[in-house]
Amino acid sequence: MDNSYWALERWRFALVLFITVLGGMVSGYWLASFSLSLLGYVAWLLFKLNQLYQWLENGAKARNLPDNNGIWERITHQVQGFQKKSDTRKRRMANLLKRFQGIITGLPYATVVLNGNNEIEWANKISGDYLNIKIKRDRGQRIDNLIRRPEVHKALLKNADKEIHLTLSHNVNRFLALQIIPVQKDLKLLIARDISERENILRMRKNFIANASHELRTPLTVIAGYLEILEEEDSLPEHLLPAILSASDQSTRMQSIIEDLLTLSRLENSELNSDTNTVINIPSLLESICSDEITLIENDVHSLETSIDSDLKITGAEAEIISVCSNLIHNSVRHTQDGTHIIVEWKKMPTGEACLRVIDNGQGIPQEHLNHLTERFYRVDKGRSRDKGGTGLGLAIVQHIIQRHDGKLLIESTVGKGSTFSACFPRDRVISEK
Repeated sequence: MDNSYWALERWRFALVLFITVLGGMVSGYWLASFSLSLLGYVAWLLFKLNQLYQWLENGAKARNLPDNNGIWERITHQVQGFQKKSDTRKRRMANLLKRFQGIITGLPYATVVLNGNNEIEWANKISGDYLNIKIKRDRGQRIDNLIRRPEVHKALLKNADKEIHLTLSHNVNRFLALQIIPVQKDLKLLIARDISERENILRMRKNFIANASHELRTPLTVIAGYLEILEEEDSLPEHLLPAILSASDQSTRMQSIIEDLLTLSRLENSELNSDTNTVINIPSLLESICSDEITLIENDVHSLETSIDSDLKITGAEAEIISVCSNLIHNSVRHTQDGTHIIVEWKKMPTGEACLRVIDNGQGIPQEHLNHLTERFYRVDKGRSRDKGGTGLGLAIVQHIIQRHDGKLLIESTVGKGSTFSACFPRDRVISEK
């Protein structure tokens, strides 16, 4: 700090001492002289403090700057400096906020800013069209009071950023994809995108596949029947038999594909009813599937081991869960090379989930294929899969069933070391008798 300010204060203090000594010498009353001088100096300090307070109280404006010198002048200059820095920061923040709001407002998505209590703090204009949220009307309202959907309430509780697809009552023809993004502990962003066009195309595709599959099933059944008759016909020329057998195999494969497509269509166009949530004895089911699989393995080219918690059960649609278990176990046998060792695990995880894990030490799957395995008709090795009778729809069916049961399908694999397929079901479906 500049010493000139303190030098002036020292001269003032020295002047007070000089007046005190002079007054004592002249009057002979040293105590009275000291008291009056000290009282005057304190009164002057209080006056300066009051000046400073009044100036700060009125906004510390430059035109009202008190007439000061010494350390008081230094204090007012410091206050003015801090005020200028604060004003600069405020202008910078205001510009940043204005630019941010301009960017968010210009986005083709509805964007709502939520605080830690899920109350609306800000929303852009398009939120009114998509979510029926008007910032002037709804500021401070809880978002789950305005969007009364259980999936939204669940996502807010879990701070999940998974997309939610829904329609709202004010516009049932618009399909929205909602996503809740945690930004800070007390700040979230709710973003809504219009996916109506995509959903309509997807629905048209699903309807086409379902209708086509349904219409193809009857003529294909007739063709398969005639092929079966021809196979048993004694008068059939021998050179035609291989063609008939090949056509019969392909018709059987087509029937399997159609049945799987119809199953997928049913899963995609229906919801899991609460009355289908029966208690499923998974341990008994797995033992039965594994026993059948061991019987079907020819020449013991695969070995199968089980590690099953006999007290662990779940609730769900029994036929669908059977499909999940049989698909995962059968795939591990069908799509691995001879000599593969397969482990079927059924146990409760530390998170409370119940997980079916099918582990093999086969050839493994390259990483670039893992994210596509649940797509329809996707095959890692197309020729090999067809030779083994696969339709390319098994894992797609498994994925849909697990999602219907609020679970998740996890796939891990390392080339040359093997693969692990895990079907995990949430803790609220788990029943443990231990």
